[in-house]
Amino acid sequence: MKYEDTHLLLTDSLTYLKSRVSLVQDVLNMRIGNLILIDIDNFNSINNLYGMESGDTVLIETANYIKQVAQERGYEAYRVTSNEFALLDYDAKIDFEDIYEDVQNIIEQMSKYDIYLDAISDIINIHVTIGFATAEDMILEKASSALQHAKKNYLKFSAYSNITNDIKTLSNYIYWNNEIKKAIENDNIQPFFQPILNRDEKIIKHEVLMRLVQDNGAEKTYVSPVQFLDISIQTKRYNELSKIIIFKALNMLKTSENSFSINFAYQDIKNKELIHSLYRFLEENPDVAKRCTFEILESELIEDTQMLLSFINKVRKYGVQIAIDDFGIGFSNLEMILSSQPDIIKIDGSLVKNVDIDSKALTLVEAIVAFSHKMGIKVVAEYVHSKEVYDILKNTDVDMFQGYYFSKPVFTPN
Repeated sequence: MKYEDTHLLLTDSLTYLKSRVSLVQDVLNMRIGNLILIDIDNFNSINNLYGMESGDTVLIETANYIKQVAQERGYEAYRVTSNEFALLDYDAKIDFEDIYEDVQNIIEQMSKYDIYLDAISDIINIHVTIGFATAEDMILEKASSALQHAKKNYLKFSAYSNITNDIKTLSNYIYWNNEIKKAIENDNIQPFFQPILNRDEKIIKHEVLMRLVQDNGAEKTYVSPVQFLDISIQTKRYNELSKIIIFKALNMLKTSENSFSINFAYQDIKNKELIHSLYRFLEENPDVAKRCTFEILESELIEDTQMLLSFINKVRKYGVQIAIDDFGIGFSNLEMILSSQPDIIKIDGSLVKNVDIDSKALTLVEAIVAFSHKMGIKVVAEYVHSKEVYDILKNTDVDMFQGYYFSKPVFTPN
């Protein structure tokens, strides 16, 4: 094939972007990539109302904007079909925050993008629908599926998840990403506190729980991390959130006589900046350290056991107690218990909440309590939601209790 023919095949003659043929070739040669498909809404109506020449103007102006985005953000730009464009980042490292920002900006900026039409001697704004996929294979098909899903369900965008082989709306991710950013900027990441009681039903400490405050002026809503924590990890905001909540709790202890139980995920322990700041704080505030329990989330898969044990041994020297959280399911590891020698084991709530109706759950709770006491470890039962559950647990010699039967998480420890 002659060079001129190849060039025509690989380049769109109207917009001078790469063609669909070029996109297919590039996709075949990539390792993994991010593909954004951009469809002009109601394009046929523009052609019908204003004529084909106006339609071509819209396509050319849209292509110019797509080309600008490609240059600024490191994509390759394509015209895929009549009114469908594409941005491809191949051999890409997946950075969800950047992708969400790109998608949102395209939608917002296109709606403000002025296109002058000679046929009406005026400007129009166009709107787009976006389908997105990250994948190693069949990325074009997956992005197309996401785009069709968005159109069918009247969404502005949707995404194909290569992990779940399913289409998910991107709007939820973008929404919470924005809410997290806004909450951090406005100091709206707040600690809540749930009391932990002993067998005499006396509050001995509070577990610190994170809440995101949404303030619309008329009222405030306090959002549990269940809604946004996974998204914070994907958008690389988790470390920020965790540091805020940990140090807000620690600083509160400097001006009170309370005792707090603070959660530490494995990701926190890997965060060198956080841990160095933590060590410095504990060194400078020994009285606070002695009123802290650090809860290690046992349900997480620990990659570096020595790093974890080093952290535990270090904070213990300051007087911090160690609790293993969520024990009884997931990656429950007796060897880890023997190595870390925790002061406290917190039985996973999925077992506790069913002890009144599930004999197997009760048997497992009894076994955990007996094992822990033989090791000199105290036991906390979470998710105590009724008197029936509380009475059963008390009979199993559980040492401490936590749950809605006593109190929901509250804004101020009491």
